[in-house]
Amino acid sequence: MPHPPVVKRLIKDFLGRRPMRTSSLIITIFGDVVSQHGGTIWLGSLVRALDLMNISERLVRTSVFRLVQDGWLEADRVGRRSFYRLTPFGTHEYERAARRIYALEEEPWNGRWQLLIPLDIPDDLRENFRRSLQWQGFRSIAAGTFARPGGNNRTLLESLEEFGVSDQVMVMDAESAPVSSGQTTRKLVHECWRLDEVADHYREFLKRFAPLVKWLNGNEPAPATAFIARTLLIHNYRRVLLEDTALPEALLPPAWPGLEALAVTCEAYQALAAPSMRYITTEMESGNGPMPSCTADFYRRLKM
Repeated sequence: MPHPPVVKRLIKDFLGRRPMRTSSLIITIFGDVVSQHGGTIWLGSLVRALDLMNISERLVRTSVFRLVQDGWLEADRVGRRSFYRLTPFGTHEYERAARRIYALEEEPWNGRWQLLIPLDIPDDLRENFRRSLQWQGFRSIAAGTFARPGGNNRTLLESLEEFGVSDQVMVMDAESAPVSSGQTTRKLVHECWRLDEVADHYREFLKRFAPLVKWLNGNEPAPATAFIARTLLIHNYRRVLLEDTALPEALLPPAWPGLEALAVTCEAYQALAAPSMRYITTEMESGNGPMPSCTADFYRRLKM
């Protein structure tokens, strides 16, 4: 069955990006799907799934190979078949991302900040460590100094231990002094967190996916279509969140488009969940046969 026009446009949009970042899309599938259905997937299932988006087998295999080389995936061979799963590093990184993507409740901000100063991060760890900090909401506010409002110490400690840099980073708690005006704080946040740029990304997301929600309100997608739409929905939302931080409402400008983007994501995800799972459990294989049913945690994802 061919995809409806609204999903064809989403596929065309992804295929038209340069670079296309198939590796990142594959990580989305591992985090959103494979992690919830047994943890492993046959490479052939991944090839078939991405063929639904006209992504070639060669590109899929090349992207998976790179993810193995970069420490995100690892493989088991059973006969002539290869089954892949996230490495401990990949699992921890995506779990940190998942807390941003799927969790809807946020702790109230107490007005305090967390400052982080890297002292001597090895060159081979620097980019992955910076990316991990960004997912956790840190932004560079001055040369060699990162900050975020509030902060989850558990997540940060996990990251420091995972990278083996606990003794190479200084972490401090801080709060704005009375002599620092709220206007100055908002100006700093606006510039360092690039809120204009992030807002534009949210508006682009809404332009792409609001039509999908409208279509879903009157149509039942086929399983394969639902799987592709769900994958592209979460992939695009994850990309926007990578640029954003869950800032307290007090630090955000009025009519922040991130709130509407969250509502659209939740509505579309809930509508796509059941039909996409029919594709996953009937068309995809894990290391132990057909993909099993999803974990109990799945039903708490993006449920407003």
